[in-house]
Formats: sequence, structure tokens, C-alpha cells
Amino acid sequence: MPRRRLEQALVLLPAAIAFGLLVFRLVRDVHDKPLHEDEAVSGLIGARPLGELLATVVLDRGGAPLHFVLVHAVLAFDSSAVALRWLSVALALGAVLLCIELGRRLGGPVAGAVAGIAGATSGLLTIYGTVARMYALFAFAGGLAAVLFVRALERRTGEAAFSAALAAWLLPAAHPYGGIAVAAEAAIALYLWRGRPLRPALPTLAVGAAMLPFAFFDLRLAHRFDVGGQGDSLAGPSETWRQLHLVVQGSAGGSGLPLVVFLALAAVGIATLVRDRPVVATLTALWLLGPPILFLTVQSSSSLGLSPRHLIYALPLWAAAAGVGAARLLARWGPRRQAAALGVLVLVAAFGSTGVHDPRQPNFPEGLGTEAELAGPAARLRTEIKSGDVLFPFSPVHLAALPASGRARTLPRAQPELLARALRRVELPAGSLFVSVPVADTEIRLHQLQSRLGPGFVVEKLGGWLILERRGPLRDRASIAAAISKGLREAQVATVQYNLALAGYYRLGIYVAEGAERQLRLDRAG
Repeated sequence: MPRRRLEQALVLLPAAIAFGLLVFRLVRDVHDKPLHEDEAVSGLIGARPLGELLATVVLDRGGAPLHFVLVHAVLAFDSSAVALRWLSVALALGAVLLCIELGRRLGGPVAGAVAGIAGATSGLLTIYGTVARMYALFAFAGGLAAVLFVRALERRTGEAAFSAALAAWLLPAAHPYGGIAVAAEAAIALYLWRGRPLRPALPTLAVGAAMLPFAFFDLRLAHRFDVGGQGDSLAGPSETWRQLHLVVQGSAGGSGLPLVVFLALAAVGIATLVRDRPVVATLTALWLLGPPILFLTVQSSSSLGLSPRHLIYALPLWAAAAGVGAARLLARWGPRRQAAALGVLVLVAAFGSTGVHDPRQPNFPEGLGTEAELAGPAARLRTEIKSGDVLFPFSPVHLAALPASGRARTLPRAQPELLARALRRVELPAGSLFVSVPVADTEIRLHQLQSRLGPGFVVEKLGGWLILERRGPLRDRASIAAAISKGLREAQVATVQYNLALAGYYRLGIYVAEGAERQLRLDRAG
């Protein structure tokens, strides 16, 4: 092997160690972390037929459909919740490789290695690399878009611009906030292309036109969170600053010394990019600051929020900036000293905190999403659920009951309007209705509950889960909502002593079901 390749391999070795550490953490967490309701949304919608899936995502819920489509493909081969987490693992690892490639393009082998270390030790990928949601996909899409954008800057050809546009298309397809990233990239591209012939850019413009439907899907999502009133900024200055601070923490370092080190490297890197690659520096600033600025300035009655995971698409650019900074500082060192310095950086980063809250951390009900707690009720549901049945709500126990639960339609409990939309798509007559309530070790008067619900219901407590079955056929959509509210109301009465969390679970479910029932009865009356 030539000496130059040996030196490059030596510099990349610390990045390979960090990558291996991330693999270890993700593989461990695939089985160790409890299932979460948000993961159930992905899995149970993704398990449905493709046409129904797309209608649910883009028309009922609103938002980006790409992750649900990928979930649908994965479940065709392996119908399990674990398979969905492996999808996130693969995308997270791919995002780290893209961090390395982006850093290499911007600053050489050292920059690539440090970008890989930053990505592999980032809290955002460490946590969301095993969450069966779209955030690992969003990071991967951000990395691919950034790499091909830099490539297009280097080549300045129609082919390179078209490839960059195709990668950019993935951003709004993966997450609604990807539209902000695309807008920033498009503004820069149009500025750079000014005065050039239009014809070579036509394929790129066609890709841009193919992104327009995502704007409609995102407006549908924003409408779901409309809370009425005159409107105000989506987030105040203090909350916006706090979320941006959490993004930086979650992107590299976490807190303490590791955070200081990566902040310093990124600061040097951005200063270097401003001097040597101002277009990339501009894109980095827009991707990081664009959403917070919009949330400060846009007046809306929507309750959409800003969270570190929503900016995970900017992680590869942030990691590459840190890589460019490290390459600048270590430029005069030989490969062995550079490799030693990067080895120290891996140690520093490995002992930092994640800086990101894990949504699967036990809150309420504690431990009910673990494999041990879900095994019994999920096994029972697999034997009971039939095609045409209805499940309420998106629950870890229903997710664990795949593939049987994939044959049923699962209903949301977030909002009355959303539940009403979902019920309008239920084919009649429906089968049985299954309502699952996480009651943990709370005592339930099962005989009293069965008596008050009547012979049409079957009641069973399996581990920490209360399962209410309303036997079908169910011939009316409003009666499905009524059965949900009745089951939850009577379960609340039969609960001996419940805490505030369980009381809130009951209240929200009853409120949403009763609201949906009213809307459906108005539909029928009108």
C-alpha cells in the first residue's frame, strides 16, 4: 500500500473506532429500549396497504410520507417492531458515512475523520438511531443533500445540479421542516446559476416542481395543530434559543468539556469556510438558523413546535464544520500526531452526555413498553385480531402485536377531528374494536367493569395492560367512537386508585372519542 494511503488510513482509524462505538450502542438499544407510542404510529400506519397508507399520511394526518413508505417495504420482509428499529440503525450509520464524505470533500482526510467522530458520537444519532421514526432518515437525507450540493458546487454542471436536486427532494419527503432546508439550498442555487443558459437547468427545475405537493401535505399538518385565536410567533426568543442550544449539544459534545471542544472546532471550521467556501458557510448558517428564525418571526395560531430532532438534517454540515476546523488546526502536524489527537478526541467525545432527551425513557407507565411487559398481551392480541378489526389507539402493545395488528385499522387519540377523519375511512361493517389502556399495577374492578359494559364487551387485564374488546360487526362509524368513549369512561370508574397520568390518559381518550362521535353524527344528519 502506498505511503499516502497508509497515512490516510491511520488518520481515519479514530473515526472507525467512533463508528464501531456507535454500532455497539445502537445494536444494544434496539432490544433494550422500550417501545414508544410514536413508534407505533410509524409501524401501524406503515403496515397498511400502500394506497391507504398514503391517504392516511398526506390527507388525514399531513406531513412527509417517505418514512412510512420505507416502513411499509421493511414490513413486507419482516413484520416486527424490531425490524423498524433496524431501518433507523441503517440510516443512522449511513448518515455518519455521509458526514465523513462531506468532511473529506470540504477539508481532506482529517476533516472527514473528525466529521465522522462528531456524527458517530452525537446524541441525536445515538438516540434517534434506534427510534422507529423518520429522524435517522432526515439526518441521512441532510447528509446526502449536503454532499451532492458540494459536488455540484465543484462541478457546476447540469448533471451535478440535477443529482443535488434529487437528493434535496428527499428532505421534504422525509420531514416537513425539510422544506426550509430546500428553500435555503434553492435560493443559493438560483443565485449561483443566474445568467447561465436555462436548458441545462430544466431537469433540476422539474425536480423542484415535484417538491410542490409536499407543501400541501405540510399545510395539512399545520392545520391539525391550529389552535385558533389571533396568532402569535410560533416560539418566543428564550424557547427558540434553548432549542438551538439543545441542537448544538445533541449534534456533538453533549455538555461540559466535549461540548466546548466541538464548539471551538466548529467555530474555527465555519470561519475557514467563510474564507474558502463562503457558499457552504452560508448553507450551514441557513440550515441551522433558518427554522429558529422562522419560528421567531412567523405569526400563526398553530401549536407546531421546535425540537432538536427537527434540525437533525443539519448535523452532517455541523459535523463537517468541526472537521474543517480540526484540519485547519492540525494542518502542520504529521499523520501520526494527527491520528493521536483524533484518538484523544474520540475519548473526550465518548464520555460526553447525549445532550438529547430520549423519548423512550420510562415516564408513564413505567416499563410497559419493554419486551417482557408486552409479550403476554401482544401474544393474546395476535390470536384475536382479524382483518377488518379496529384498534385504539396507536399503542406499543398494538405495535408488538404485528403482523396481526397490521391487518386492522388503528385509530389516533390525538384530536377529535383526526379521529373522525380516520373513522370516515373505516370500511363498514367493521370487525371488532380493541381498546388498550396502560394501567400498570393499578387495581381494576374487572367484574364491575364487565357488568357495566354489558355482554357486547370482553374485558381482560394482561400484565400492565387493560384490553377492552367490543365485539363486532360494527355497522356505524359514530358507534365505534361511542364504544371507545364508553369503554374508557367505565374503565375510569372501575379503576380503584389512579395517578394523574392515568387520569389524563382516560380524559384525553374520552374527550377525543366524544368529539369525533359528535362530528360523525353531524355528518350523518347533514
